[in-house]
Amino acid sequence: MKRMTSTLREFVEKQELLRIAYADGGQPRVLPVWFVIIGSNYYIGTGADSPKWRAMRREQRVGWAIDGGKQHKYKGVSIYGNVEEVTDKKLRAKIYRAFGQKYFGSADHPRHVKIWGEVDDPASVFIHLKMKDGFWWEY
Repeated sequence: MKRMTSTLREFVEKQELLRIAYADGGQPRVLPVWFVIIGSNYYIGTGADSPKWRAMRREQRVGWAIDGGKQHKYKGVSIYGNVEEVTDKKLRAKIYRAFGQKYFGSADHPRHVKIWGEVDDPASVFIHLKMKDGFWWEY
């Protein structure tokens, strides 16, 4: 995958939703989800018992897109790869804090804690979207 421009990277990081595509019982499904980018890695989160995570554990190949813009000024990325559960405690804590900061202004915000539980809550799973290839556009 060709390197993203700095303006596109900034645009992508500021978007609220990533659309994840995965196989659910052999059928394609696309859902908007919250995400964070740490370094060049994309992460999403969900409940450990969610149908989405159960499906992704069965079939680890996924695709995702982040896009937006106004008419005649569209930008975005379309990427595919695999999913991997984040089990490293330090990385989980970093992702947890990043979600809190991005969506609530703080990892201590009551709504953030209500959604994700505490930093090491086993009811929440953070998922690394391991990029294989993709493309981007700005026009």
